[in-house]
Amino acid sequence: MTVPVDAEDLVRLVTAPGTSGEPFAHYRQLRDLSGVYRSERLGMTLVTGQAECQRVLGDKETFRVIDAAWMEAKMPGWKPSASQEQFFSSLFFRNPPEHTRLRAQLSRGFSSRQLRQLGPMVEHEARVVFDRLLGTPSGEAVDFQELVSEPLSMAALGGLLGIPAAEQPRCWTLLNEALPQPDPTADDATRQAVQQRADRAALAMSEYFEKLVAAKRADPADDLISAYLAEQSDDPDRLSDSELALALLPIFGAGVAALSATLGNAVHTLLSHPDTLERVRSGDFSADRAVAEIFRYCGGYHVTRRYTAQDVELGGVALSAGSVLVLLLAAANRDPKAFHEPETFDIDRTGAGSLAFSAGIHHCLGAALSKLVAEAVCRELRRVPRLRSAGDPKWRPDMLFFGPERLPVAIGGQDR
Repeated sequence: MTVPVDAEDLVRLVTAPGTSGEPFAHYRQLRDLSGVYRSERLGMTLVTGQAECQRVLGDKETFRVIDAAWMEAKMPGWKPSASQEQFFSSLFFRNPPEHTRLRAQLSRGFSSRQLRQLGPMVEHEARVVFDRLLGTPSGEAVDFQELVSEPLSMAALGGLLGIPAAEQPRCWTLLNEALPQPDPTADDATRQAVQQRADRAALAMSEYFEKLVAAKRADPADDLISAYLAEQSDDPDRLSDSELALALLPIFGAGVAALSATLGNAVHTLLSHPDTLERVRSGDFSADRAVAEIFRYCGGYHVTRRYTAQDVELGGVALSAGSVLVLLLAAANRDPKAFHEPETFDIDRTGAGSLAFSAGIHHCLGAALSKLVAEAVCRELRRVPRLRSAGDPKWRPDMLFFGPERLPVAIGGQDR
């Protein structure tokens, strides 16, 4: 297959943090070239087609997550830092059989009953952050992410796990320090200092979550950790406190990052579609359909990676064993082969489900909670009829969880 020269420029734009703002136009151009594109320059294959992404995510034997074993095999002498070791020990970067054991143990805490119990908490926390937004001076530009998206996401995930409200912001700060954004312009001394800070933050986080597990064992409450400890007390295959702490840590971190990004994207999208926003404010919509469309059209989880465990053909492209695949889930969610008029934000959309929460064995455990939070935000928007944009978003230089780093809004005043 002959591909235009600028295809490699597109690959750079969608894989290098901070090289572009909203990436959707680049996703579309790359997908139009091929649903599966092999970049020889970067030595990886980008997958943008919905059917191709679905196939990869659904075949755990042929397509495996990049784990510590893969890193050791492909990068002789690789020694993970403390933060990397923590990163690779999580559920997200495990393959069967380790993943199977961890997932089976953790899934019991994400039961329908447990999530239903979180409904009132989510409603309460949504009202609290919107009260704060409503309390800002008329016409004054404020950051929606700071006032609403991040604290609400922290409250939801923190409430799920039983992290005290006063400790949630510190957890979020440490997690951001443990996984810093790459800076290609930094010199060696700066990179070393950032890595040392990341390692200290990772150690502090693992110690915190181990203490949290011990506290829940001694004094159970109505949260996921306590529920897990109660149910698994006699299970010989139960997770140790250290294993449980390392498994829970990224649930909070990735959950807050993805959810806060999605909430910011959703409000930015609604403010850009005033007719749709008016329907949401009036209650003239199906909550299930609207939330599904929010996650399809502007979900924050954009990228996941796999490698091929054997030679395979995908979308007409021959891949040898060990090939790295970058699945652009947000591109797949706008594939015209899967969705009618995919670039249109349509809260009445029906039909195929999206890959906003991934699929297969790595389907997001917190999907139902994320939907609860998004529904609560839609309901709260009825209380702010004069909410408007107060400037362009500042996008995060992160293609894993894409969304606004800052989203300027105001209540009342001059429309933009």
